[in-house]
Amino acid sequence: MGMGPPPLIRYIREGAEGKPKTPPLKIIARLLRLIWKYKGKVLIFVLAASAVLALNVIGPYFVQKLVDEGIKAKNANMLIFYVSIIAVIAICAWILGVIRSYSINWLTQNLLYDLRLSLFAHSMELDYAFFSSIPAGQVISRFTSDVEAVGQTATTGFIDAVFNALTIIGALIAMLSLNLELTLVTLSTVPLIIVSVIFLSRRSYRAYREVRAKVGELTSNIEQTISGMRISQSFSDRDKENLRHFERVSYETMRANLRATLVMAFTRPVLSIIRAITIALLVFYSGYLIINGRTTIGTLIAFYSYVEMFFNPVITLTIYYNMLQSALAAAERIFDYLETKPSVKDSENAIDLEIKDGEILLDNVSFSYGETKVFENFNLKINPGEILAVVGPTGAGKTTLANLILRLYDPQEGRVLIDGVDIKTVKLKSLRSQIALVPQEPILFKDTILENIRYGKSGATDEEITKVIRDLGLEPIIETLPDGLKTVVSEGGGNLSVGQRQLINIARTFLRKPKIIILDEATSSVDPYTESLLQEALKRLLKGRTCIIISHRLSTTFLADRVIVLDKGKIVEEGSHEELLRKGGLYAKLYELQIGELIKIRGASVEKYAQV
Repeated sequence: MGMGPPPLIRYIREGAEGKPKTPPLKIIARLLRLIWKYKGKVLIFVLAASAVLALNVIGPYFVQKLVDEGIKAKNANMLIFYVSIIAVIAICAWILGVIRSYSINWLTQNLLYDLRLSLFAHSMELDYAFFSSIPAGQVISRFTSDVEAVGQTATTGFIDAVFNALTIIGALIAMLSLNLELTLVTLSTVPLIIVSVIFLSRRSYRAYREVRAKVGELTSNIEQTISGMRISQSFSDRDKENLRHFERVSYETMRANLRATLVMAFTRPVLSIIRAITIALLVFYSGYLIINGRTTIGTLIAFYSYVEMFFNPVITLTIYYNMLQSALAAAERIFDYLETKPSVKDSENAIDLEIKDGEILLDNVSFSYGETKVFENFNLKINPGEILAVVGPTGAGKTTLANLILRLYDPQEGRVLIDGVDIKTVKLKSLRSQIALVPQEPILFKDTILENIRYGKSGATDEEITKVIRDLGLEPIIETLPDGLKTVVSEGGGNLSVGQRQLINIARTFLRKPKIIILDEATSSVDPYTESLLQEALKRLLKGRTCIIISHRLSTTFLADRVIVLDKGKIVEEGSHEELLRKGGLYAKLYELQIGELIKIRGASVEKYAQV
């Protein structure tokens, strides 16, 4: 049975339609657990917010006293007294508000930090199969837009929502203490608010799930276009098609956002209409009470202040509830990612592997990508210290063979053994720390060449690196660079040639001193001069080590002790370079095709090239 996509892959492929996979309350509970990690800062916020709330609630009370006992009674002393109290309340509320704002922003930034760190750490644990199945932009969008959406809403939004809810309760208590009849009039429109919120929230969650999915798709498209800009620009006739594709994805993202904001656009006007109805009812009924001497102007002013204190948080909470839908959709994507389990991982009783001889055995291995079968009952033995070249047409299984030895994938059947030990029983870190992969496109980091080489062995001294350069005969290449080993590599190594990047990668590998080396098309994209330097460096690198050379260019097979020819997942030929040429089979045909191309391009002869 082939490898199927993980749950997250299926979610991305199927889109964001339908019901959420995780109940919203479960997502909220998980976010609260993350916030509670910083309970000290939460406590500071709660204390500051509670104090601000108390000051806001008692403020209108002193306004009532100011009107009734100061202005209406024409008492200057009471006027000064209550104005002073109101001023002190305002200053204290401002200071506490600053503390509240800082603590909430601190919580937000730390939550963003924690989420990104968790995502990155989890990414390091996920296997190659996962990342080969999901667009890079979908992963990037979780680190960026999804984390931002969750962070802002889960801290600033959520805790402010708690504060607003407490404000509503405080305002309600104050209104009840002032006038029961006016309070009942105010509450008469609350059912309209509840119905409106329920109606709008159901639509907003679906809309925001679609937005998050479309943002991920847009990010993926941008990442793919920028990373492949060289290819895109070389095929100038594809510009219009690339633009049309981006325009379509961007348009779909815009439409999804418009659908989501349409729900938000209805929210505030609906609540404003309800508030206007409430105020109209209050004006009518309070006028009746004043005419009949059942309340005072001061009480009425204070009551209206509490009504505003009641309705403003209600509107804010409703808008926050819509924002919460976006955050929940983003949080669902983040938590789905964090819950994705790698298909390749350490077993419970995994052991450390110490490779001594470097013997590799593939025993009755069967492997498929989904429904595409690559190997079936495949057998191969690579002797200790042997250099094995693996050649064959595209899709023959060459790179898959390397991936199985590195345990980037596990076979569905059979075993891969190193020095007689099944690699499924050993720790991945101990296995991969002793096997070096030299790929066709080496990955270099934006740092000096010295540090890029040091990446092969953490803590290596400058003297060790200089010795590696000397041992591999790479001084001529380093001397051509502007600052030698101190030359800064641009992002992706763009300021170096492919050959220079590969030579740096080989130096990095040599510094690591691996027991087994896999060369995957390591010389396929370099010029003849650089290839000759690479060949010499490789001879020194491979000496005394088990090595697998995967290559389309048969010139590298001259380094091999043995050559196997793969075709459709089977070994169809095996022997030395000379033996395979004499057989006149697939290897000889591939060789003749390459020599024919060289004759056309370089004017070389087959005999001359064969002696390289």
